[in-house]
Amino acid sequence: MEGHVAVPTDRCDAAAFEHLLLEAARAVQRREISAETVLVDVFNINRALKFIDAVWQASGIELDVNSFYLWPTFRDLAGAMADGSYRNVPKRIPIRQGTASETLVVFAGGASCFLEMKDFVKALAFDGTVYGMALTPFGRPASTPAVIADEVAACLAELDTSGIVPPYRFVGYSFGGLVALELSRALAARGVGADFLALVDSPQSEHAWPLRIWLDFAAGRLLSRGGQAPATAAEEPAGEASQVRLGGGRLAKLRRTLRRLAFRFLSPKMETYPTFVPQWLGGYPPAYDLAARQLLRMKGLFRPSRYEGPLVFYRTEGGSPVDCDPKLIWEPYLPAAEWVDVSGNHQTITIGRHARALAADVSRRLAAMKKA
Repeated sequence: MEGHVAVPTDRCDAAAFEHLLLEAARAVQRREISAETVLVDVFNINRALKFIDAVWQASGIELDVNSFYLWPTFRDLAGAMADGSYRNVPKRIPIRQGTASETLVVFAGGASCFLEMKDFVKALAFDGTVYGMALTPFGRPASTPAVIADEVAACLAELDTSGIVPPYRFVGYSFGGLVALELSRALAARGVGADFLALVDSPQSEHAWPLRIWLDFAAGRLLSRGGQAPATAAEEPAGEASQVRLGGGRLAKLRRTLRRLAFRFLSPKMETYPTFVPQWLGGYPPAYDLAARQLLRMKGLFRPSRYEGPLVFYRTEGGSPVDCDPKLIWEPYLPAAEWVDVSGNHQTITIGRHARALAADVSRRLAAMKKA
């Protein structure tokens, strides 16, 4: 945003908050908007994060990444900011209302922003209600961080009080797949289990990869170009200045490579650990920053164990530049998994045509389960 929108002095001034929200939204996206525009329709995850940051910079109020599902229009959200209810974001969020009694619970990747799954959810041929299960902000220090078992316990407590009854149907994307898997394990220990479990391109931290697989990945992805000098531009004259830049380029590349290689051997309990994670960008608003750090420590501390239950593992054909082939690391632990290769890569599988293709396959399986 250019400059700051004036922060309302009267916290009950919904109109002033509405103006602030519209100005912030117009600064991050080009579509025509009004107070009655449906937020989920105009924002993707990247624009939503920019919008949240702009609102925080302008007002000091940090909106939750899933606020848009609870207060669907700018006017609704402004009202929630005015009366303070914007702080009341539940763990279980209704993503899409249904007409049947069946439910599907989805677990997002990243810091639990369900906007990244909106194309997939929209394309589902499913009559029941779709809920998103958000991560709990435990707020623990780096030395004693929350682990996935803590999140599973929070999910179990939410299911117990939600009124959702079996059969349970879970779809977990990326990190969300780890939570869905471990929640299914916990339910199985209760004698219930999940009737449908799908993991979508869910990774493990490279801390958990077998050494041979990590070495192959390091050689193929991290070192293949790390030792090469950057090409000198054709128009750049050779000389002392050129040699200095060339040497500096080599040194910078070497430092990046060594930093990347060192990541496997770092402790997730180290204070600065999240900043070493390849996906880390930084510059987040405070609450999102804490959520991202918690998530990365959870992932880093996770170690897989054998799961005997049935599940579908959707593996993208394009994969991820920072992760190895998931089948290499998961297959020994998931003996009953059905592996399905799908189009797209880790970033695009929940977007556009790739999301629609994924939703079609999940829908078919849900329908077959209902008939059975």
